[in-house]
Amino acid sequence: MTAVAGRRHTTLIAHVQTWRPYTLWYVGLLGLAGAGLGGGDRDWWRLLAAWATPTIGWIGGHYLGDYFDRRLDAISKAHRPIPSGRLRPQAALGCGVACFVGVGALAIAGGLGTGLVAVLAAIGIVAYGKGLKARGLSGNLARGALGTLAMLYGALVVAPVGGWPLVAFAVAFWAHDTASNLVGTIRDVAGDRAGGYRTVPVRHGDRIAAGIALLFYLAAVAAAAVGGLVRPVDSPLTGGRGGYLVLLALTAAVGFAAFATLLPRRDQLSIRTALRAHELLVLERIGFAGAAIGLGFGLLPAVVLVVPALTVSWWTQARMRAAYELGPPAPPAGATGPSTGAPPAGQATSDPS
Repeated sequence: MTAVAGRRHTTLIAHVQTWRPYTLWYVGLLGLAGAGLGGGDRDWWRLLAAWATPTIGWIGGHYLGDYFDRRLDAISKAHRPIPSGRLRPQAALGCGVACFVGVGALAIAGGLGTGLVAVLAAIGIVAYGKGLKARGLSGNLARGALGTLAMLYGALVVAPVGGWPLVAFAVAFWAHDTASNLVGTIRDVAGDRAGGYRTVPVRHGDRIAAGIALLFYLAAVAAAAVGGLVRPVDSPLTGGRGGYLVLLALTAAVGFAAFATLLPRRDQLSIRTALRAHELLVLERIGFAGAAIGLGFGLLPAVVLVVPALTVSWWTQARMRAAYELGPPAPPAGATGPSTGAPPAGQATSDPS
């Protein structure tokens, strides 16, 4: 491999790492869930827009988030693409802006409602990355709202928003993603404290943060159950409310298993324990969105979408995430070689996923 080809390969890997492929599929499923719950015209191009627009915005949010966090990451995550020099800050900013331009074009083509939701989402992403992330619960709530906006975008693509069931699901996804984001901050206490971030676990400790996240998760499951009970069932192909509630219960069991790894511990949580809990929630939330897709489109479409999304998310998370969050493994004792520039495992900074 020539030097030029090697640099291009390194840059490509840096871009893929920035996308976080293990988190990439969830937000598109939220858009499809909104399209199914909202009813209306389900033309293929509308469904494609409901999936693609939030996904492009999600990628753009990661680029901008890493750009805003580049100085904080340099403190304790020097292995990440920007601080390691594998991705230039200007390139990350340019890619983030380009993604937002694409989202804007698609949203404007969808009408006033989708355009407004896209603007709100863009404001939320920038506000979260520029300041709210460092301010504790307000940042978690802002990050959680982005999931709700993705679901509402999908609903607006196919039909005007209306009806109490959609409100219940909006609350469910907001509370769910707030809980997931809050769990994600637990693994990053050392780096956040060093960077001056006042997150919930920095201020109040790991266990209180996990307890607050569990309360949000309970609210999410309750709101999703209410939404399923009051929404009219249009077709027996959906599996009825019974099928939806079974899927929701199975998904919730996975979520509670994640919290079970956090709450019983009386000592300070290790970085790897907190990371494993969040990894489980990354997979769980695909099922959470899939249950809503099943209620709107039917069980078969939900399975067709959820199974490959789970598979790809699990595989990429297993291969990529620990190194991205904690840095490459430390060399064996006594080994010599070039320094990787990675910080010791256990010093981490916040990740909006």
